[in-house]
Amino acid sequence: MEPNRPDDLALRHLRAELDHLRALLQGHLRRMQREGLLPPPDARFPGTTISPPEVEARLWQAAVRPDLLLGILDVQAQAEIERTDSIRKDLAQSFPDLPLLRIRRAFQLTDEELTVLLLSIAADFDPTLPRLFGYLHNHFERQYATFQILTDCLRPSLEAVSLRWILDPESALLSNALLRLDGKKEHVPISHRAMLADPRIVRYAEGFGGLDEKLGGVARLEPGLDPKAHPAILSPRDETTHQALIRQFVGWNSAEAEPARGPTPILYFRGPAGVGKHTWSRTVAHTLGLDHLRVDLVALTSEYGGLEAGLRIALREARLQNAMLCLDGWARLIEPPRLDDLPSRKDQGPRLEASRILQRVLGKTPIPFAMTTDDMVAELPSLDRPVKVIELLMPDLTASMALWKHFLPRDRQKAVGLTTKRLAQSFRLTPGHIQEAIDEALIELGADGAVSYEALSGAIKHQTRHRLGENAKLVVADYAWSDLVVPPDVDLQMRELVGRWRSKSLVFETWGLGKRFATGQGISVLFEGPPGTGKTMAASIIAKELDLDLYQIDLSKVINRYIGETEKNLARIFDEAERSRVMLLFDEADSLFSSRTEVKSANDRYANLEVNYLLQRVEHFTGIAILTTNFPTALDEAFRRRIAMRVTFPKPQIEERKRLWESMLTNRTIMAPKIDLEDLAYEFELAGGHIKNAVLRAAFIAATRGCLIDQELLRIAARIELKEQGLLVHGSPYDELRARE
Repeated sequence: MEPNRPDDLALRHLRAELDHLRALLQGHLRRMQREGLLPPPDARFPGTTISPPEVEARLWQAAVRPDLLLGILDVQAQAEIERTDSIRKDLAQSFPDLPLLRIRRAFQLTDEELTVLLLSIAADFDPTLPRLFGYLHNHFERQYATFQILTDCLRPSLEAVSLRWILDPESALLSNALLRLDGKKEHVPISHRAMLADPRIVRYAEGFGGLDEKLGGVARLEPGLDPKAHPAILSPRDETTHQALIRQFVGWNSAEAEPARGPTPILYFRGPAGVGKHTWSRTVAHTLGLDHLRVDLVALTSEYGGLEAGLRIALREARLQNAMLCLDGWARLIEPPRLDDLPSRKDQGPRLEASRILQRVLGKTPIPFAMTTDDMVAELPSLDRPVKVIELLMPDLTASMALWKHFLPRDRQKAVGLTTKRLAQSFRLTPGHIQEAIDEALIELGADGAVSYEALSGAIKHQTRHRLGENAKLVVADYAWSDLVVPPDVDLQMRELVGRWRSKSLVFETWGLGKRFATGQGISVLFEGPPGTGKTMAASIIAKELDLDLYQIDLSKVINRYIGETEKNLARIFDEAERSRVMLLFDEADSLFSSRTEVKSANDRYANLEVNYLLQRVEHFTGIAILTTNFPTALDEAFRRRIAMRVTFPKPQIEERKRLWESMLTNRTIMAPKIDLEDLAYEFELAGGHIKNAVLRAAFIAATRGCLIDQELLRIAARIELKEQGLLVHGSPYDELRARE
């Protein structure tokens, strides 16, 4: 079948059902005319007045046995009903997977509910039926299907009370959005309101069986994943959990298992992005004999103007597609509002409200459904059914090596030194991110290029820049060791840091010390010292030496006034840094790692909780985190005990200041002769950052005036730099500058 054309067999069955419906309506139309319940065929103005004979006929009808009324049909009408009924039954028996039959099975519709659904979609396919509806209503303006037609024509009127449940808000038709009632005239009784078919159901009945076009923007339909055809590569801990999960759902849908299987569980998968949450969910779907429908909760809520409306559409589609529903982004859905003018709120408000909606829409779903989140600390939904939490962790070294071997094509592994062990030791990635990095590298290299370590490293860095870009800034600096002017002991500590990182796998894995040191396997370093002494430059040099990207944390985006949000933001940063092999730089770390205070208010308590979380997270961090501060005494004492290295950057002495002046004034063509840099170093006690500012200031002044940089101009620039630091300067350096003009 062409994707933009209806299915011929589906239309054939639909036509047979509508022919049978029309035969029923016509037969009962004649009966009602004979009994005086409708105007006769020769009435002059039908549909404009209610005649006394019609009122009398309806009162008489209420006193007669209902089972006698529906049997009074003429022979011709009865024959037509039987003929059309035979055609539709033959089609249903020959082709049990027809769209209308799938709808009936998926939502367990009764005969009456299916008739109501057919009435609602009939006008979209048969232009003669709206006029017939108007006549059956005895009003020319009511040319639409209503519940009244069912109880007035196709069922005895006395059955209206017992069939009223069909239009209940929680009935199969309305709760699953198979149809809706016209809400424009709320004063009109429900049984007299227009029953409007959902456009999706109309298209589905025609044979358009693919994913709903509107829902397709926020959802993805995938086949279930057979674990035998696609065996998962897992760590031993995850392998045990995976096998137990599959065993739990083997034979779940069988009649024998139904009495003993217990309440329908919710599978709550949480773990880093790309770790395999959807792979596990698709495996469960395959075990249940279902496809897999992934839905983004946040996008769904936005697309349909509310969570409840969107969930009902998603559940309807899952049933139509015979798929297990998987809801993504629970943690993002319950995040607090970011608007500053919102009043204070209870922290659990969004979670409880979202949970109530989930319970209302999905609480009675007979098939298990899944939820996924990247947030390891987000609170679970509060539902009246068991929630099974499956926590997926990063693959260990053995699993990581197997993943690189599995995803990397053998015919492209031609580069020297490219081994799965080196890749696994260098990059701690999830399966999804490994595959993404390989795919990106292959695209960049083209059809024939060999995949090298450098190509994969570049692809991984590109991915990381995208994921960390929200809360951190990539530091791009091309400094070398020779640019860093520090005392010998500081230089030695820098090189020790590099050696620690390069020997990490040897010490913790090969030598086995990792088993004795569950924490502290990362490197947390404190760079302390006055401003301008080279702390940030040293961090960038180390990152370049280790071939790591350096990310400076943007504290304005990390710190959040809502309770718990700062911790969540930091958790995302640390987790992504561990996975992506990057260095973190916390400038002015005293603003985050400040000393805990005595609890005198709720604000003090929550501020201390943030510091406690940071202390624990830094201790368990397996990467490199460099923290810089100008005020080391402001840091919490517990943090100072947890850092692996503490490096003090002192103010440079005379010889070091001279080297700094020399390193920044290398272009002799722009300099006047006889400049005494030693004299500048002796006279001005400036740190490297301030010397850089003074050199730049002198250079711009010289460029503006068209002269060379001389000794006096450098002195004036240095004096201005001292003045801007708030230090005492005799006279005004700006007067000296004007005197040179």
